[in-house]
Amino acid sequence: MLSSIFLCYPRALSTSISLPMEMIAAATSVARIKKTQQRLWQCHVVAANSPAKQAINFAKGFYVLPKFELDNAPHADTIFLPPIWGNPDVVVDRSPHLLAWLVERYEAGAQICATGTGVCLLAKAKLLEKKVATTHWYYFDEFAKKYPKVNLQRHHFITQAGSLFCCGSINALVDLTVYFIDNYFGKEVSQVIEQHFSHEINRTYDKPWFSTGASRHPDEGIIEVQQWMQSHFSHQFNLKTLAELANMSERNFSRRFKAAVGKPALAYALDLKMQAARELLKETNLNHQDIADQVGFKDVAYFSRQFKLKNQVTPSEYREIVRGKLFNL
Repeated sequence: MLSSIFLCYPRALSTSISLPMEMIAAATSVARIKKTQQRLWQCHVVAANSPAKQAINFAKGFYVLPKFELDNAPHADTIFLPPIWGNPDVVVDRSPHLLAWLVERYEAGAQICATGTGVCLLAKAKLLEKKVATTHWYYFDEFAKKYPKVNLQRHHFITQAGSLFCCGSINALVDLTVYFIDNYFGKEVSQVIEQHFSHEINRTYDKPWFSTGASRHPDEGIIEVQQWMQSHFSHQFNLKTLAELANMSERNFSRRFKAAVGKPALAYALDLKMQAARELLKETNLNHQDIADQVGFKDVAYFSRQFKLKNQVTPSEYREIVRGKLFNL
């Protein structure tokens, strides 16, 4: 059984608590209905700066009544820190007990996931020093000034440093929650949850974040090639060109790329093209031939086959699904 804690403090955005909790509850229900795995995932709401069972005002007329406080909080495998509306220092600088508690839970092996300006709590507790992190884009410059020892990743919505996860937005938190659900309940359950809750469907990447975990060390040479590929996704990629870009032999480049990214370079290139295609299908009225051209496929039929292989739906079906989510709210 998994157990998660969702912390409540003044100015926290309630959506980053209620939404993942609803996703987890739905996943548990789907797993039970599909009889894939009879597993439980308990969620607890914990007051970070006030007594338990004292209502916390999240928005005008909307209150949350936590069952626990820090001193009697149950064990948790994962702790979620919501973003803070406005100036995060109002909460961060007045929460020494919370910071000490986070350090204690982290050292005891808990996984901690912070969203937006909630990441400041991890930085203030010095848990992110010399580690990768991200936060909401609006707060990048201020965060970099206040926490210069943190390796801020401005181009990533989600980062992982060991058992510490940072999300730049609530949408990114949704992606990360889907990933956690996939790990615990399996793909059959996570796909149902993704289709109902996510702003996109069928994530291409095996991990939706920038990671520097113990088993996947960053390779600066490969990162540079990845960044080039991301900005040139319409190119016809080949190993020879990519290896030359990295100033490596093809064999060495292939080995290092797979070790760093978790998949071959050309598979990653296809992922980039599919990601761009999904965005174009969602955001534009371009026909399939034009989209195929823009992402680097000369043959629209081949593009359509590859799209269905990667996404389990045709381009037309995908557009209908995501357009339905955008306009039928």
